[in-house]
Amino acid sequence: AALSAIPNMRVYVPSDRFQTACLVKELLKDDKPAYIRVGRNAVEDIYEEGNVPFSMDKATVLSQGGDVAIIACGEMVKPALDAGRLLGESGISAGVVDMYCVKPLDEQAVLRAAETGLIITVEEHSPYGGLGSMVAQLTAKEAPCRVINLTLPDAPVVTGKSQEIFDYYGLNAENIVRIALTRQQV
Repeated sequence: AALSAIPNMRVYVPSDRFQTACLVKELLKDDKPAYIRVGRNAVEDIYEEGNVPFSMDKATVLSQGGDVAIIACGEMVKPALDAGRLLGESGISAGVVDMYCVKPLDEQAVLRAAETGLIITVEEHSPYGGLGSMVAQLTAKEAPCRVINLTLPDAPVVTGKSQEIFDYYGLNAENIVRIALTRQQV
């Protein structure tokens, strides 16, 4: 079962070492249960030391866009950022949101993203009980729009280095761009 289903359990998936440090400092200030999910390997920095836009339980909007919103967490924030840049070069205005707070989800950030009419969620997680599920559930109730969830499969995952696994399942900038462009033409 997903940890997000445990009552009162907070779930965080930070995108880099600087955001992780901010998060841990905040979590030390209270005694409520929380789970932080990080990968085994070092990841590229998203933020700069001493310059981390961080607000507890609020997503970080990395870029604004009106055609599509890409909501990612953890290791998928970097490919989401890269996809946003590539889409911009193709004339597609893409917003990119770092949703490190999976539970509690920043609902206002999701509802703003829904205004684009197309949300692509990206996470290194199963299709059930994670970021994509929570975004789809919220938008279905409050702001119906197209939501496409890019995830790992609900099956045993191939073995390899993290990037090899992500590429195998299309959890990369190129596939995010392909999906965004395909959906934009519909």
